[in-house]
Amino acid sequence: MIDPARPEVKVAVETAKKAGLRCIMITGDYKDTAAAIAGQIGMLTEGGSVVSGADINAMSDDQLDSMVLHLNTCARSSPEHKMRIVDSLRRRYQVVAMTGDGVNDAPALKRADIGVAMGITGTDVTKQTADMVLTNDNFASIVSAIEEGRIIYSNIRKFVFYLISCNIGEILIIFLQCWLDCLRPYRR
Repeated sequence: MIDPARPEVKVAVETAKKAGLRCIMITGDYKDTAAAIAGQIGMLTEGGSVVSGADINAMSDDQLDSMVLHLNTCARSSPEHKMRIVDSLRRRYQVVAMTGDGVNDAPALKRADIGVAMGITGTDVTKQTADMVLTNDNFASIVSAIEEGRIIYSNIRKFVFYLISCNIGEILIIFLQCWLDCLRPYRR
């Protein structure tokens, strides 16, 4: 039995990788199931491995911190494992967005920089804990929102630089006039 990923997820994961985002799949599924799904959506590359919750239990925080930047799939995970991964990523100065739909995801959503709950399948606890609720439960929506946000940020920067460059002449004239006015009492 397998719950296949939506067809648009593979494209969204590829787009996220190109944009410099790193996706980690943390699931309660068995290792084989997690590896099959991660392989289908392009998250698990050849030679990559799936880390289990038991593996994370066996690691100290320092070991997890050194490994977490290379982690891309975690199977048989519990809420504690999710929180340890989020905490480890934050200790490594990563901005962490966590998605989830169940009550067991709520603690990790709260700890992440941005908690994203699923609006259709998500529980009320998860929706109330999250910073943002997806109304269509689609991972591709998150990637699209990030793209749009980056475009808006870029446009704001361009606008600010344009205003500064246009007004720098006026600022210099006012500064020069004030400086000359200050020197006027010393002239004879």
